[in-house]
Order: sequence, then C-alpha cells, then structure tokens
Amino acid sequence: MTELKIPDVSTLRRIKGISELSDDHLIALANQLRVCTAKNKQLLIEAGSTENSSLFIIKGKVALNALDGKSRIIASDENEALKPVAQLRPCIYDVKALGKVDYMKIERQKLIDLAQLSEEAVNDISVHSLFTDYDEEDKSIVNNLYHNLMDNRIQLPSLPSVAGRIQQIYNGKYTDVDSMAQILISYPDVSRKIFNIARCANNDDMSSAEKVRYSIGHLGIVPVYCLVMIYGVGKLVNRLPRQHMQRIGSYWEHCLNVAAISRILAKRNRSFSPDLAMLAGLIHGIGVLVIDDELLEHHHLMLDHLEIDHAIQIMRPEISGLLLRRWNFGDDLIMVAEECGDWTRNHQASADLCDLVLVSNYYGLLKSDKNHSLPLVSSIPAVGKLGITPEEIIVALRESITVKRNIEKIFA
Repeated sequence: MTELKIPDVSTLRRIKGISELSDDHLIALANQLRVCTAKNKQLLIEAGSTENSSLFIIKGKVALNALDGKSRIIASDENEALKPVAQLRPCIYDVKALGKVDYMKIERQKLIDLAQLSEEAVNDISVHSLFTDYDEEDKSIVNNLYHNLMDNRIQLPSLPSVAGRIQQIYNGKYTDVDSMAQILISYPDVSRKIFNIARCANNDDMSSAEKVRYSIGHLGIVPVYCLVMIYGVGKLVNRLPRQHMQRIGSYWEHCLNVAAISRILAKRNRSFSPDLAMLAGLIHGIGVLVIDDELLEHHHLMLDHLEIDHAIQIMRPEISGLLLRRWNFGDDLIMVAEECGDWTRNHQASADLCDLVLVSNYYGLLKSDKNHSLPLVSSIPAVGKLGITPEEIIVALRESITVKRNIEKIFA
C-alpha cells in the first residue's frame, strides 16, 4: 500500500451525504484523510472485520468474496458518485483489489458529524443514505434487515406486562422485597411458580401475599428477577403462531440448551450467579424473533434454509442487542447478546459473564456442527480463562438435559 495524497474537494463531493457542505468543511476533512493505492489481490477488508470506517473505491475494481463462495465485482471511476463498499459490520466479505485500486477510508461517525453541520444536508439525507452501499440493489434479507435497522423501521416486540413491570423497578432505585412482591401478587401464575421453586414447607396458614414475600426473601431478589424475565421471554415465544415456531424452533432449543449449560457452569465456577447466567444464556439469541418477523414480511424472496441461516448468523448479535436495550436489560446482558458468538473474544484478564455464555454457546453448537465450521476449542480464549476441563464439559452436557426441562417448566 502506497499513500498518494490527500483527497481533493471534488473527490469528497462525490459522496452524496456530504456533497452539499462548504469547501472549508471538505478541506478540513480532506486534511485528515489519505488516498491510498492497493496492489492486485491486496486485502482491503477482511470478512468478520468490525472496523468502524467506510471504504470508498475512488478508482479501480474490487472483488467482494463471501464466506459461502459467492463473489461480486465493484468498479468505480473518477466520474461516478462514491458509495461505501461492504458496509455491514461485522463485514460479510473479503474485499480484494483487482489490479491497481485507489481508495480511502473514512470513520462513520465523522461522516455523520459532518452531515449534521449542514441543515440542508441533514434534511436531504438520512443515516441510511449516508451509508447506502453497492449492495442497495441486492434484495437479500441481510440487506433488508440492515437498512431497516439503520432507519429504525424494525418492529420490536414487547415483554409480557409482569416482566416489563419487574424490569422497571429492578433498574430503578427502589428494588426491594415489598416493591417486587406488590407486583407479583397481581400475577398468580408467576407467583405460584416462584413459590414452588422456593419450596416452602408448612405453608397452609400463609396468605398469597405472605407466600410471595417469603419466596422472594428465601430465593433472593436477583434470582426472582431472573425467573420472572425467563417466564416473560418464554411466554412470549410460546405465544408465537405455529408457522413461526416451525422456523425458529431449533434456534429456541439452542437458547434453552445454552441457558442450561450456562447455569451448570456458573454453579461450578462460583464467580457468577447461576440464575443470571441462565437468563443470559436464554436471551443471548433473542433477536431471532425479530429476524423471523422480517422473513414473514419478505416471504416473496423465496429464501432457502442457507439464506435464512446466513441472515441469522450475520444480524442476530446486533438485533438481539437492540431488542434487549428496548426491554431495558443491563449492559452485561446486552454485551452477552452482542459478543458471545465472537470465538476470539479476549477483552479482560479474568472471565466475565459473556465468556461464560460464549463457552456454553460453543458447546451447544458443537453437537450439531456437522460441517466442522467451529474453531478448535484450544483456540478460544474464554475456555482458558474459565479453566473448564473436558471432563466438566461432559458432565455439564449430561446434566443440561434435566436443567433444560426445569427451565421449560418456568413458562409452561
């Protein structure tokens, strides 16, 4: 790669989102950028990359090579409008130069900030149009999902009322036994399940309110919170029409398995709440519900199973995180949803909740990994951090069958 020069203003005006800005603003931007030259077959972006910048091909051709073997060629010359290439993150393509290519990369946030400097530009474009790339004409479900997500056009489901109300006080300043009990008393089905889990003896003389307060005091606020959230999410899934469950049934089964394995590993590790680990495992892939709704909206695409799996693999982390934010879950659970599929994750010296669910997710997938697409367990940092032995995993997988059945009883 050889740096040529800073881009001139006329080059930057080829980017629709900032084309209406003044020369002064574009000159200031140009001074922060460099036009680079790539040699033939040079890799410009690697599949899986999460770099927060947009790639613009000023002159030349690049190949977009997907992991499934499909390939596209993008060409640009000095007279065409500039659009970002392979914009989705994590990137789903290896982007390679075909011959000599002039290109530049611009941080996405910088583009947004510049667009907001001009009221005229802001009124003329959206975040969508700033980042509309060469795949705009590609009507794949991934692109539909991506652009709907960018434009806030994805419809997100709501939690059942009991879970929503408990979530509200749990994230507030007044979470105590009485405030939680006051809500749960109004939901006899949930209260009865929690009371059965608490296994109170000699309870014949206790009123319903006393049973609820006893159960919360006996189990603890965090475990009861987790049980109510699991109940709410489970009920939400159980209410789905049959045609939904026919498609997402296997993914929901996987979430249940991950929840069970996470609980078992957390009890053995003792650094994590088994109940919180169980909840994190269950909701780590909850974005599948939203993706399935989008599949129904785009049934005309005649998607096959590979395309559906591809859409879920690419978009599940981001949409799961979006949904959990909508439901007001904590940052640790949102991080699990967004990062537990990154096998190379190595953020902290010690293991965190995301590492625990990541390992559970890995072993949950391993049973069905017929194509051997998963990495070797020895290459996963989270496994080493947790210090899990093969023998412990074998026991956890065996015990998970019973634990999974018990989880299902919570929302049966």
